[in-house]
Amino acid sequence: MDEEINYKTLRKIQETEKNSPILSEIKSDFYSAFIVYLKNLIKRLDLEKSSQKRLLLSDEIENTKKIGTSIYEYREKKILLAAISKARGGSPDLKNIINDEKILFDSVYELILKSRKNTINIEKLDEGEVEIKTDQLKEILPEKNKLEVKQENTNPIIKITEDIPEFIGTDGKKYCLKKNDVISLQEDMSNMLIKRKVAEKINR
Repeated sequence: MDEEINYKTLRKIQETEKNSPILSEIKSDFYSAFIVYLKNLIKRLDLEKSSQKRLLLSDEIENTKKIGTSIYEYREKKILLAAISKARGGSPDLKNIINDEKILFDSVYELILKSRKNTINIEKLDEGEVEIKTDQLKEILPEKNKLEVKQENTNPIIKITEDIPEFIGTDGKKYCLKKNDVISLQEDMSNMLIKRKVAEKINR
């Protein structure tokens, strides 16, 4: 692209960038040339005496700023999407990227890779990292067995010999026991029912 930077060429680049899915071709020094063009407009404004021409120049400067920003943002979005694509194994078309933009692309690409590695580094996992080793199991299992022993039911087991009306036990629970029911109750309740001759103890 050999055209000089001016308002017309900027509008042309903006329109091309807007409608193209990939980066359009621009001069390698586009951004520095754009800044020079904008500075020259501002310098002309400072030197202009005519109020009418100053107004026109002011409008041109503001529009030029908007167009330049628009061009950059169109290209910026494509560069970010290209970096994501490459990080996911794609081959984005970067033939028209210029050096100033390559810095952005490389930085974003490296940042994405680093973030993926730190957040969800699936590729590095192996069986040794996801399985509990045998030695670790040996340390865990004895504790589990101890817990089971501690939780073993030590309450007496009794057999009900007569129907018993509903009552609330010393544990605060309701009971409605029938003849021939076999149940494990706290020792105080078991002894009370055995003493009243409505239950008998069953040996384990």
